[in-house]
Amino acid sequence: METTAGLIDGMRDAGVERIRFKSDGTSIRVLGEREDAGWELAEVLIPDASALLADIEQRVALGGHERLDVVFREATGLRFFCAVHSSAAGPGAGGLRRCDLVVPETDVIQDVLNLSRAMSYKNLAAEVGRGGSKLCFHNPPIPPYDREAWLEALAEEIDLSGTITGPDSGLSREDILDLAARTSNVTGTRAGGTSVSAAFGVHEAVQATAAALGSPVNELHLVVQGLGSLGAPLAEQLAKEGAQLTVTDQDHRRIDLLLSALTPGERRQVGVVAPYQALDVEADILVPCAVGGLLDTAVARTLKCRAICGGANNQLVGSSLAEELDAARALHDAGVLFVPDWLASAGGTIHGTMEARDGDEFDLRKAHARIRRVCGWMVDELLERAKRTGRVPLEMAVERWLP
Repeated sequence: METTAGLIDGMRDAGVERIRFKSDGTSIRVLGEREDAGWELAEVLIPDASALLADIEQRVALGGHERLDVVFREATGLRFFCAVHSSAAGPGAGGLRRCDLVVPETDVIQDVLNLSRAMSYKNLAAEVGRGGSKLCFHNPPIPPYDREAWLEALAEEIDLSGTITGPDSGLSREDILDLAARTSNVTGTRAGGTSVSAAFGVHEAVQATAAALGSPVNELHLVVQGLGSLGAPLAEQLAKEGAQLTVTDQDHRRIDLLLSALTPGERRQVGVVAPYQALDVEADILVPCAVGGLLDTAVARTLKCRAICGGANNQLVGSSLAEELDAARALHDAGVLFVPDWLASAGGTIHGTMEARDGDEFDLRKAHARIRRVCGWMVDELLERAKRTGRVPLEMAVERWLP
């Protein structure tokens, strides 16, 4: 399903502000809207984009999504995507991320579809009463010379999406705080933000994974891939607990920051490799905390770790649950214990949805108690059952939490 031209380029040339792919469960309608005009069939508005529209429609259908909105706002140049996978459990909840223009548009669309699907699973497992969604804008960082207009445009699109959202990659904390000042549908700004709780949850899941391997964390070797707002505090805590670590990040400054936060003794327990070497390290647990799309059937046969448990979304390569299950089975056949990423990383969505519900009454201790139950106890129970039965953990998680 490869395409070469961009749908938004065609929308811009045709004066179309938004395209909506809307499923009724059996078929998908693809409609377009010009500014201050009604909806029409998208292929009528942009006849030259029929192949692009068909390609994206196929992607939406494959993932079982309810809706995908593609938006171009000419005044700012905002290229905005909203994917809603399921609203069966409630209105959508999922993060807002930014992708640089160097990333192909089709990759951005597939990413937002995959991420919204993962949020459906994550929110069901966490029992937060929300469906799965994801928002993304495909632009350079918000320009300081036109910041107000950009923030207003983003806030308006967030409100139009009908979802709640929070911080994800590509945005600064200042960006999120400024957006939260403009719309109540941005959450994750209190008590250090959702990344603190996401890291807490992954740590709980890693502890459960270590227990499944039969050793405490301080007797194991872990590879932490990515030292961003989630991976850095997680790696620091694991190092202080005595784990042997190998870390990697594309930004060497993040590695320096981590090492500077450790004592000389703790630093001696930390090795550093290049990002491309992370999957080749012989270790007990691989902890992906950066980009997803890492693990497929071919990679499964080459891994040198015993288990995988991390905070990165969509770690398994796939555009549907069926494809991800194939990758999980390949890992299982290779003797690698894989913890479903949407369970291990549920801490962020628990924090965000509780904050959206409770507002100024939000209590981080209550959020972390719930995160410990989901990311710690439930992962521990899942892995214990998987060990007892010899089954694939993801298959068992799907049976338990997904309709």
